[in-house]
Amino acid sequence: MAGGGAKSRTQAARRRRQKAAAALVDIAARTDPATLVRCAATCVDMRCRVKEYISLHGPLRLQQVDRFVLPLLRGNLIYQSHGWPKPEEELFLVDTSAPDATKLRTASRGGFPLSSRDGLVLARVGLVQELRVCDPATGRSLTLPSQQAFPRTWGNLVLLVRGDDKGATSVCRHFQVVKAYLEMSQYGGNLQLQTFSSEHGVWGLYTNNYLPNLFGNHLQQSLGKALVTGGTVHWLCQTDTGSYVLKLRVRAAKVMVRMLPKGFPHHERHKLLATSSAGRDVLMLVAEEDKISAWAQSKHTGKWQQRPHVVINMTEKILRFLDKAGGSCIPPTNPVQLKLIGFGETSGTVLIDTCRGFFWLDLQSIMEIVRWFLDHRIPYTTHNIPYEMSLTAWVSTFNSTL
Repeated sequence: MAGGGAKSRTQAARRRRQKAAAALVDIAARTDPATLVRCAATCVDMRCRVKEYISLHGPLRLQQVDRFVLPLLRGNLIYQSHGWPKPEEELFLVDTSAPDATKLRTASRGGFPLSSRDGLVLARVGLVQELRVCDPATGRSLTLPSQQAFPRTWGNLVLLVRGDDKGATSVCRHFQVVKAYLEMSQYGGNLQLQTFSSEHGVWGLYTNNYLPNLFGNHLQQSLGKALVTGGTVHWLCQTDTGSYVLKLRVRAAKVMVRMLPKGFPHHERHKLLATSSAGRDVLMLVAEEDKISAWAQSKHTGKWQQRPHVVINMTEKILRFLDKAGGSCIPPTNPVQLKLIGFGETSGTVLIDTCRGFFWLDLQSIMEIVRWFLDHRIPYTTHNIPYEMSLTAWVSTFNSTL
């Protein structure tokens, strides 16, 4: 009888723990991505319960907050074209999913990655250069119809992704693709736009938006790498009179132009738009020799500030990181030359390229280096974009740290 009573008490205690764990998962699933990730990272049992919750309740409906979620960084996609007279194309993934090792993987043959967001990738594929949105985690893809109205063959293409709408499309989520082309005239700038909606399955109307506040006679740099915050797309461009940031609210089809201050280093080649927190507070990062400066906007007026918010000496940071991490990399003896490659909008990471390899900076910790990778099998990269997982895909693979 005593043994039976002890067993009954043990079973009752187990049931209480299970109910408590289920309640915690239910609460975490109603909060925000960062909280859910921390919940799933606590132990194997919690991870399994989060996976079970998603399978039973369908797509997560999490609150959007301004915290980055570092574990959602999957790495970066590298496109390489080589060979003559018959060029060959290769697509690699620099895989950061394992906590203690970065690996180079062959993603596929062919396909030029144009934009990546929330686990989906927009690419040009095949001889006819058709546009295709694919989910590398599932292998599913959706080919977009051709654009009949857009007068330009090429343009800046940006992918925007909605939440996990189960069964909404062949890639399980609704998305938009914005095609933009900027040109100058004697009266100002003209931004040509057309947007594809997966919800309707067609390209929308072509529009030509006159930008009287974009001054100059000609472009010195057309639309740069896009930054997406919610349903808004930001681009950097440069004319012979200065540097500007264009802000497109996609749903309203409204474009705003802000000029960067006179003290801004317009001549520097390596500039990158980022945010100081997830989806908020746009920054302009500039690489000058071995330093990165971050330029911010006024919270009251929206104008760009006259001086950089912060200036970081990257040679010192790289030396400290390599000394702590060890490895085969020889520490630099001269100032490191930097290239700003891309920004992970969900993870808050900035990818930089140096002669010492790739380094990932965490903006949430004021540009601390969180990872380093060097592989001589990639002598030259034609194109390089960040690749982040959706939260649903992260839970199924689960890696708690970079």
